[in-house]
Amino acid sequence: MSQTDLVFEKSGSRLIKLCEKLHDNHDKLGKELPGLAQLLEDIVDPDTDVPRENSVRRLLRVFWESQTDGTYSGVLGRYSTQEKNFIRAFVEDEKPAQDLGHEFDDVGVSLGSREELPVLAGEGDCSSVFSSGSHSHRGVFSTISKKIKSFEEHIKHATLYNDETKKVKIAVYIDEKFQNWGLTVKNTPSLTFVPSTSYGIQQIVKYGKNRGLKVRASGYRHSWSPVFSEDGQIVISTLGLYQSTVLPNLESLPGSQFFVHGTELNSIDFVGVPQKGQKRLVRVGTAVTNQMFRRWCNKQELDAASTLPLNVIMVEITFGGSNAPICHGAGRKHPTLSDLVHAIEYVDVNGNMQTISKDKDPNFMLVASGCFGLLGIVTHITLELDPMTYTAMVPRKIPVMQAIPPPPGLADEDIPEPLRIKMSPQERAEAQANFEKQAADFYYPEWFWFPYTSKVWVNCWDNTEDGQGAEEFPSKAEVFVQWAETVAIQVIQESEAFFKLQNLFPWAQATLLSKLGLYAMPDVTDPKDAIKTNIPDALHFRRAIQNVRVRDMEMEIPLQPKVGSLKDAKPDDPIDWSLVQKAWWDGILAAYKHKDTCPQRMPLEMRITGPSNVTMAPFRGHKLGTCSIEVLTLQNMEAEWTPYAQYVLDQWMELKDNQGQYLLTRPHWAKEWATMTVRGRPMLEYIKESYGDSIVEFRETLGQIAKAQGWDLAEARRRFSNELFDKIFFGK
Repeated sequence: MSQTDLVFEKSGSRLIKLCEKLHDNHDKLGKELPGLAQLLEDIVDPDTDVPRENSVRRLLRVFWESQTDGTYSGVLGRYSTQEKNFIRAFVEDEKPAQDLGHEFDDVGVSLGSREELPVLAGEGDCSSVFSSGSHSHRGVFSTISKKIKSFEEHIKHATLYNDETKKVKIAVYIDEKFQNWGLTVKNTPSLTFVPSTSYGIQQIVKYGKNRGLKVRASGYRHSWSPVFSEDGQIVISTLGLYQSTVLPNLESLPGSQFFVHGTELNSIDFVGVPQKGQKRLVRVGTAVTNQMFRRWCNKQELDAASTLPLNVIMVEITFGGSNAPICHGAGRKHPTLSDLVHAIEYVDVNGNMQTISKDKDPNFMLVASGCFGLLGIVTHITLELDPMTYTAMVPRKIPVMQAIPPPPGLADEDIPEPLRIKMSPQERAEAQANFEKQAADFYYPEWFWFPYTSKVWVNCWDNTEDGQGAEEFPSKAEVFVQWAETVAIQVIQESEAFFKLQNLFPWAQATLLSKLGLYAMPDVTDPKDAIKTNIPDALHFRRAIQNVRVRDMEMEIPLQPKVGSLKDAKPDDPIDWSLVQKAWWDGILAAYKHKDTCPQRMPLEMRITGPSNVTMAPFRGHKLGTCSIEVLTLQNMEAEWTPYAQYVLDQWMELKDNQGQYLLTRPHWAKEWATMTVRGRPMLEYIKESYGDSIVEFRETLGQIAKAQGWDLAEARRRFSNELFDKIFFGK
């Protein structure tokens, strides 16, 4: 049985329907999408094996060879000449990804900073002040010239410097439209500054104070909730606007490191000398991205070799952006990123540099390490790292019923037919035991279900100190293919011909993306072929995620003991995994309930995480750990997505413990939740109720920090808060 058959043996009927339509001689679609039918037929044919690289290339060739659909050339128009040449070599000349990956590494790419770097390199020039639209090259930045407010006055007063000698100006954009990555937040700040030093941030905060303006920071802008600045206020972008806003983004590609502009805010340094076998401290600027940090970790040798034990998957995210909303990784052994913060440096409301550390202020750190920007503008974070360890990954594609067995009470006849398999009582017991062991004990437990596929991608692994045989993962060739996949997704989303197919079959896009998405994931059937790599590479196994905008709703469900209450539970008490299984299957059943419109076009994902001590962490109080579960879709599914996400949320919020009480499930702060409801009430009300005393504790501790470090909490609220946080923490 071929690799493609393993993926599609239970769910190829929809692809066959698409093929029949494309072969219809009375319809033009087949000619508009030449070669698509043959590609799909090869994918579902059990006797034909289509290598992943070829499947991506052939999909892109469909649109390149189309005589009527210009999407391929249109998408390529967003890339530089060099990047176009790489794509064309892969698609049109059929050059192997292995060769192209190494060429990228040798030549380097122009990264997202191809426009920002000239600006920052010559910041002493008056060109560091831009009006709205002044950077609209290829439509990159917004054009709102009608709303420019006294541009000459801005130039006069908004000229700030990164250094005390006033030789290097801070790049500043006037009335530049702001939008987050998921396009759920849009506003027009008065000023957008791009500083490169802590001194520069101090000047911006003082400028905001003198003019009564709010100041909030952003990085890659990945939060979906309204945590950013507001109309008429100030945004500090720790990344250049090209890098942080323009797609495609190339930071994940080999060679991009040669175009990183080193600044104080993206520096990475050991604090002290790392000792063998002991934790070590590393100070990072808040502009450091996961890609930069991954590369830095991989370069360290001997006793200096280090890693974070957890992280988010995405490499295109800054540490400032992942720390502020208390992001997490996977594994019951691991808390959040904010729990690993040993010290934090920030600019307070008076423009002064301040430091809080676990050594001197352990109670303060429980608030400061996850404070949503309300403390001030954070410039540097000192993190607690482990000595480098490794893993032998054996990811598998497993039938849905085996990967995470249906919960008690879900009858076989209620399971969607494409997912049903016959399982003996012994097989069910073995599947249950395997799932529970992975969830409870593995260093990294994670599950992906691509909508309407019959298998789950199970990515659960342990770590080891044995690094023998460890290799770079993904390889340069694999990273290039992952990047090419994002190009293909862009084309599919924008193709007029595919849109026609989508109108005929609403499930066409979801089916194609899911099947190819699952197909792209590695499947190691023999442990001898395990993927041996270091922890940073294993944590960031997917690259170029930045290039496909998505919508994302994630909830943190507390794990429950089999007996008694969570409040009285001990860390080693047996866990009632049936609640986790129900949440997982609620997500699957929701997708099938809405299969006529297919609002969910990206995976259902679940990770098991550990408890947190950070005051406002949604995981706090989850003594046994947390089921972090999320549903995603493409950004352009907004109309269908909002009611669908609410429906899924409704199912998850109905979960109860063994005493009949609703679970204290909370949303991920950075994901979508602000406009949703919980059992008929606005989510904001539920948030304030569910955190209760923690909100009081958070606010009181901020006040204690203010008193100890010489600033005023009320003034800090006026300077660093926004409408959302005013409602949550300050009752405004």
